[in-house]
Amino acid sequence: MLELLKAHPEGLSEGEMRTALALSSEEQIQFGRRRRDLHYYHHISKKRIGKKVVYIYVGPREQPLDGTPINLKLKAQAFHAAHGRCGMCGRTIEKHGVTLVVDHKIPREWGGKTQSNNLWAICEECNLGKKNLFASVDSAAMRSAIRHDSVHVRIGELLKGAGVGVPVPSLWLDIVANQDEWRKRLRELRYLGWVINASRAGVSGGRFHSAYTVEKFTDWPPDPTGWIRKYEQEREKRNRAKTGS
Repeated sequence: MLELLKAHPEGLSEGEMRTALALSSEEQIQFGRRRRDLHYYHHISKKRIGKKVVYIYVGPREQPLDGTPINLKLKAQAFHAAHGRCGMCGRTIEKHGVTLVVDHKIPREWGGKTQSNNLWAICEECNLGKKNLFASVDSAAMRSAIRHDSVHVRIGELLKGAGVGVPVPSLWLDIVANQDEWRKRLRELRYLGWVINASRAGVSGGRFHSAYTVEKFTDWPPDPTGWIRKYEQEREKRNRAKTGS
């Protein structure tokens, strides 16, 4: 399958690949799974041409994606932690009749792992909206932002990667920051001279979420998070000195 895609840079549909490979009945059954397995080790884009969807080989990945399936134990843990409530919109099974599914917080495409701290239960509507929203994201930029140890750098690099004046949905920042107090970390960037404005962005289902736009940014000092913590300590000392407390 891989060599067939490489030989057809214009792309092939699933039907064309099945025909060209002359698969047996058993191989036909496993075809979809085998095609998806390639995705973990190779960049394969999908493009619609008229009514036909073709798969186009782009090249090997620098690092393979985590292809570990979400087993029953991990699903049970995620559902238990959710207590019947969608992790994104907050709607519940009991009150709103939503159906919850288990999904990766940080997608595999961005380097996310299949482990309990990267799984959550969200409703089907939010899951669809999340997939549509993330489809517009530059995965390489997200992987680059996520790899930093400093939460301030992760947030800042994502904003910079989107571009000056370009709104970044709060969901992306929440996932990249990977901590509950990410909005506080976002505000702390102003100590470095950053200018960030808040707005609203529409998402699937007609709902709106907050978004943030960087208007000005500065170079990172060594150990940005440590620098910010020291700045806050010194500011607190100055404030105490002014009040005489």
